[in-house]
Amino acid sequence: MPDFKMSPSHSDVPFGSNQRRYYLTPELSQRINLIRHLIQNSEQLLLVLAETGCGKTSLLNQLKSIAEKKYEHWWIYTLISSPALSPDTLMSGILAAFNVRNDGKPTQVLQESLRSHIAATRYNGQLPVLFVDDAHKLPLATLKFVIELAMWGESLTRMRVILFCEPQITSILAAPEFEIVQKNMTHTLDIPPFSATQVRDYLQFRLAGGRYNTIHPFGSDVIKKIYTESEGIPGEINLYAQQVLRQFAEQRPTQALPNSLSYSKLLWGIPIVLVLLGIALWIYWESGKPLEDALQSQSLEASLLEPPPPSLYNQVPPTSDETAAPSASSSNLSNHAGATNPIVSRQVAQNNTPPASSRKASTPADKLGKIDIKGEDWLRRQNPNAYTLQILGVHDRLTLKQFIAEHKLNEVAMYKTTFHGKDWYVLVYGIYPNRTQARAALQTLPASLQQSTQPWVRSFASVQKSLNQ
Repeated sequence: MPDFKMSPSHSDVPFGSNQRRYYLTPELSQRINLIRHLIQNSEQLLLVLAETGCGKTSLLNQLKSIAEKKYEHWWIYTLISSPALSPDTLMSGILAAFNVRNDGKPTQVLQESLRSHIAATRYNGQLPVLFVDDAHKLPLATLKFVIELAMWGESLTRMRVILFCEPQITSILAAPEFEIVQKNMTHTLDIPPFSATQVRDYLQFRLAGGRYNTIHPFGSDVIKKIYTESEGIPGEINLYAQQVLRQFAEQRPTQALPNSLSYSKLLWGIPIVLVLLGIALWIYWESGKPLEDALQSQSLEASLLEPPPPSLYNQVPPTSDETAAPSASSSNLSNHAGATNPIVSRQVAQNNTPPASSRKASTPADKLGKIDIKGEDWLRRQNPNAYTLQILGVHDRLTLKQFIAEHKLNEVAMYKTTFHGKDWYVLVYGIYPNRTQARAALQTLPASLQQSTQPWVRSFASVQKSLNQ
């Protein structure tokens, strides 16, 4: 049973971003314990990789909270990444936390001063720890400096560094300027999505102690729908759950909310709610309509889930859910290796194939020998609810084409964006109807390829968003 971490204060917006309570699953507990152990006993660079909404910042804050209670000797500096953060600014910030004046000092002096204060702190029995949130947003020079703080120099002058970042950082770390990472062991962890049962418990946990603790719209079918649409990603769960709760609150008189009910009214209200939910379930099963249509039949006139989240509409049919999280593992970012063909869903491919006239009008795809490389027009036509595997991102287009030819990759697409002010070419691979099948396909890639380029699952919606930026 998950451990519910409670605090005395509660909000009437239980799924808002300002919640300080942390829902701890067995999988998250395992990762937290492993991170604690590695910080204490290992010099390895730690990477926590997860997409937006998976809970990287929440995990970071939970680690800080634990450290305050159990690791008083940890000296923690938390860096909120920015594309404009220079190495000198970072060094000045850390030195300021050491209570060291550093105005106007040259870079070399800052580096020497920082290293000496790290060593002095460790001699004094403390352990300097650097948490970096959204590390993938850092300029390359700053990211390199952060990594060197963990991997270069005398042991006593190093900090323990934990990078919380999106999986795309693995493509950056495969570049020649990060040779130090490729030649040394790193430890990589993921943040697994919630299972269906954990989604139910998470909703109850967020509602606990608030005004919706006993009367709320989250029946089993609503929970199932939220799990299906969110795929267990906490950020998505919060978004959908808050929409459901807002709709529920708007359709109820203010005086009927629990904190203003008398006991007798509450006893009458509960059966009424149960009857309404029963009617909703009957309509849902009889009509086969989506969740929002079923609840609309109970006089919920507005749409249950508002338009902004695209995954609620035109959803690719889900398959059986696989909730087992991959174990944390050490990785050595070194040599590339060959890859196999992806598991391409016929259904998604058919749904996304444009008419013949549309194909003729589209921008011609790249050709590399006999390999057909899809382009941006093709990517824009794909179902945004489907998924693909990002294999590699590089600054040099020729390098990407050589990589494709070397590993004989088929079913690939390439697009150009910008990263740190320079052209950035991204290679994606395969089409999958949902995240579960994409993860399964990812596991079929050769282990050497997974370790060298660290492919990761991403939605076509995120790819299309990158194209529009």
